[in-house]
Amino acid sequence: MDFRQLEYFRAVVEAGSVSQAAKNLNMTQPPVSHAIAKLERELGVRLLERTAKGVHPTPAGLHLLSRGERLLADRNRVVETLKSMAEGAAGDLRIGVEPMVINEIIADVLAEFLEQVPSARVILTDVTPDVIVQRIRTGELDMGCVPFAPAQFAGFVADVCEWSPVIDINIKLAVPKYRAKEQHPDGKGWGRWILPSPIPAFSGMPDAAEKALSADDSFEVIEVSTPQTALAFVAAGLGVAPATERMAGKSDAMALLDPPRWLRPMQATLLWKRGAEITPLMERWLQATRTVAEHRRTLGR
Repeated sequence: MDFRQLEYFRAVVEAGSVSQAAKNLNMTQPPVSHAIAKLERELGVRLLERTAKGVHPTPAGLHLLSRGERLLADRNRVVETLKSMAEGAAGDLRIGVEPMVINEIIADVLAEFLEQVPSARVILTDVTPDVIVQRIRTGELDMGCVPFAPAQFAGFVADVCEWSPVIDINIKLAVPKYRAKEQHPDGKGWGRWILPSPIPAFSGMPDAAEKALSADDSFEVIEVSTPQTALAFVAAGLGVAPATERMAGKSDAMALLDPPRWLRPMQATLLWKRGAEITPLMERWLQATRTVAEHRRTLGR
């Protein structure tokens, strides 16, 4: 039994005759009669009662009609879903995100994406950049977004991933409010810095601070998991930390100052597996990201 036979059978029942069903299907009568006869042979049961006034479904035919309608409806739903997936309008998309980029761009990208593709399901995984690369490599993630420019990638990241730079992330220096008027040229003399732990896959803030402040006798570091984590320590007066305006928000305990020259803007970058197919849904995510990034650049943010 196949879907074509079910469609012919339904057409015959609805029309009340094989000849009329054939006309409704824009066919000749013999192929329709042959399909119904073949279906009855395959099922081993009579499906139609043939009379001088036409045909009527037998009890077995009524049962098949009921079940067949569900099968045809399910078939149509599957076909429509597959078409939507082919167009990037449905399906699951697994994205790995570093916490900083959630604040800076990914939240807005997700809103843009779901407005364009409401039937899609986005599974966001909030992990560190090295884990993002690992999960892209193993296929656990379709794409990822990290706050590093390609020039900051270790060689093995470039071997695993392809990328698309998205937007610069401007950095401020978060300091305890009571220290806001202090002057520290090139960032020297602040004492304790609260920085994310170094990541072998990427060179970033810890490497830049170590290089610039290695000769500063007051320099020491508290390592944290993410830049966001550092802000609570800054608010408690334990030191200073790189931050962004979005991350810091408004706080009575902190002030945001211009950073030293060596603390350069970061860059949000999309990653995906090198050589992998960019699915229609992934392409939709890329488009949404570019739309948001262009809007930000237009506004000068």
